[in-house]
Amino acid sequence: MEVSVTHRRILALCIALLVMVSLQQAHAARSPGDFVVISYHDVVDISVTPDRPIYPQTITRSRLIEHFNLIAEGGYQPVSLQQILDARSGRRPLPDKAVLLTFDDGYRSFYDVVFPLLKLYGFPAIQAVVGSWMDVPPGGQVPYGNISLPRERFLTWQQVETLHESPLVEVASHTYDLHHGVIGNPIGNQQAAAVTSIWKPQGGYESEETYLERVRQDMAQTRQQFQERIGQVPRIMIWPYGAYSEATLDMAAEYGMTYTFSLLSAPNQLHDEKRVMNRYLISQETSLQTFDEILSNRVWEREDLRIVHVDLDYVYDPDPQQQERNLDKLVERIAQYGVSTVYLQAYADPNGNGVAEALYFPNRHLPVRADLFNRVAWQLKKRAEVKVYAWMPVLAFDLGAGHRYVTDVRTGLESPEHYRRLSPYVEENRRIIREIYEDLGRLTKFDGLLFHDDAFFTDFEDANSEALAQYAHASLPESIGAIRDNDGLMATWASHKTEFLTDFTEELTQSANYYRQADYETFTTSRNLYAITIMNPRSELWFSQNIEIFSDAYDYVAVMAMPYMEEADNPDAWLTELAQRSLERVGAEQLVFELQTQDWRSQTPIPSEEIARWVRLLRNQGIKHIGYYPDDFHQNHPDMNVMVPHFSIGRRFRDRP
Repeated sequence: MEVSVTHRRILALCIALLVMVSLQQAHAARSPGDFVVISYHDVVDISVTPDRPIYPQTITRSRLIEHFNLIAEGGYQPVSLQQILDARSGRRPLPDKAVLLTFDDGYRSFYDVVFPLLKLYGFPAIQAVVGSWMDVPPGGQVPYGNISLPRERFLTWQQVETLHESPLVEVASHTYDLHHGVIGNPIGNQQAAAVTSIWKPQGGYESEETYLERVRQDMAQTRQQFQERIGQVPRIMIWPYGAYSEATLDMAAEYGMTYTFSLLSAPNQLHDEKRVMNRYLISQETSLQTFDEILSNRVWEREDLRIVHVDLDYVYDPDPQQQERNLDKLVERIAQYGVSTVYLQAYADPNGNGVAEALYFPNRHLPVRADLFNRVAWQLKKRAEVKVYAWMPVLAFDLGAGHRYVTDVRTGLESPEHYRRLSPYVEENRRIIREIYEDLGRLTKFDGLLFHDDAFFTDFEDANSEALAQYAHASLPESIGAIRDNDGLMATWASHKTEFLTDFTEELTQSANYYRQADYETFTTSRNLYAITIMNPRSELWFSQNIEIFSDAYDYVAVMAMPYMEEADNPDAWLTELAQRSLERVGAEQLVFELQTQDWRSQTPIPSEEIARWVRLLRNQGIKHIGYYPDDFHQNHPDMNVMVPHFSIGRRFRDRP
């Protein structure tokens, strides 16, 4: 027992030390044209109601006064939404150090406690009400998460009318009846109603059409309720839990709510074209120092990423009880590790050939090995507090016979040496893959995409008639033989294929993101890049991959820094050269170096000490973002005790990529 406690203390100390060296002060000061939005909820006056429990995100009246004093004394300028819109349109400038105050849920305390303070200080604010809660009759109970609250804890419509008439307050919608969780998977995880297709034991998942109708109906009820009660439809939607999607933004806009707010902790830029404004969530535990750092845009945030790349095949088991034990073991390991990110496999690859014959989420086109991805990703997000990327193929989907795959011009057949890949030049294939990604976004929860290393063409691919027609559009001969006989044409051909694949992944990003729940994480993309394309630039012709094009298209370039896979004689020297060559072409902030933990030549694990040494080497070379693949959580490989001092960065501060 003593040994275990000692190990935990050492791990905690190592993580704390690494947090200090891996953080930077991301924002030095406020800049012209920016504004900060603050999110409050209930406010309790303990001198009046000393026995009232303080729920999460609740603050006391005295703390709110401290906040208001800090705003006033610090030279911050509370503004209304209309002032922001006027500044955007050029009518009048936005005051320096602008702050927008919002209050969610429609608590009566806004009328009794906050409104008098707003009038005293002259501060404008937004109040967002939940329509169905407002419709609960006096003496009733309002469903609030897992509990109920008396109707009297919330505003009356008469009070809302008074607030609406005040020039200091704008009343917003917090949806009519979407401020609750719904069952989002067969395990029963509760997920935000606005962005979740409901799962029911009798019928499975809610259809796309039913989901859209449910959300549209809610928007319509909100609009009608506001019109009937205060004579004006809302123009603001504040999303419950900060959860929204591109689809919900479209639907809110259909019903007049074109200005929406999330809970992504970040400042806003006046001329940003995003349809959602970021907000900082405030609670009683938010210190005055932290509040001042938020207002002044001096928020400390994690700079470096540490990524664990997980095979969901390791979690899957035909025995549900064993599968649950596997899940718990993985989540506990990640939670203790002090990493920032998990690349999580979303497709099934039990034979290890890198091709998806089945998926780990419901979809329209491939078998479902198990409805597992959403469950694991959700647990990692909520229990381990990491950012989760869905690791997905781009082309390597095996749909069986009757579909057209990438072919080699020399044989007219698929190459047995490479992944089976659907030809992206065939429109039907592109449609199918887009729909798979759309289903991923609608039926699972994740924060980013990692595009698999299957998105490549050799210098003999692709050779079907649709591909040849595309080459002709790029002013290339329709004969691959003629292209290969000319170095200039070869370079043009490789560039065309690289850009074609990159453009297709951007389509897939849009498909995945349309229904995907956005919350307090920025949606980011990463794509695997073969190291040989960096070490030998001519190999770009052989793979149709280019690091500069990747850096322009994705948030991160995930370099496969795997020396044994590349047959390196001296792994340390090879990694050093790879790091130096990569940094000459792309900035460190966009580079992810993914190490290998298995020597696939001998099917043996690489010693943890060697992997840790590689991490130190890469950090010394200036590589900021480091990951490894695969993580064998069953066998504790790599050994967490060995890795933590060199790999972990802690999770006290959220990364904002």
